[in-house]
Amino acid sequence: MNWRKDAACREAAPGLFHPPPPPKGDPRRALAYCRGCSVVADCARHSLAVGLPRGIAAGVWASGDGDSAALLRLIASGHGRLPRCVQCWRIVPAGSVNSVCQVCAFAEIPA
Repeated sequence: MNWRKDAACREAAPGLFHPPPPPKGDPRRALAYCRGCSVVADCARHSLAVGLPRGIAAGVWASGDGDSAALLRLIASGHGRLPRCVQCWRIVPAGSVNSVCQVCAFAEIPA
């Protein structure tokens, strides 16, 4: 678990990464840490190993991002890019036709 010393969230309050489930929960503050983190793939591998039941890890919100295990596997592999809102970094559901983020209401979702 040496990767944790390099994690952007190493000094953040753990509760920040456990917002209430949608629609009440707001993951933006936690995702801001994940967005700039250099060890996000290591975090994803750890989350898969311990079976993340809820919360946010590696930029994935287990309560709000669909198949979180599949998303974590993709991040852990270091391959593939997930479509994310350019404002809050929330994962945009595959096949989404809505051009407005459901979390921050930002209107420019990348294709």
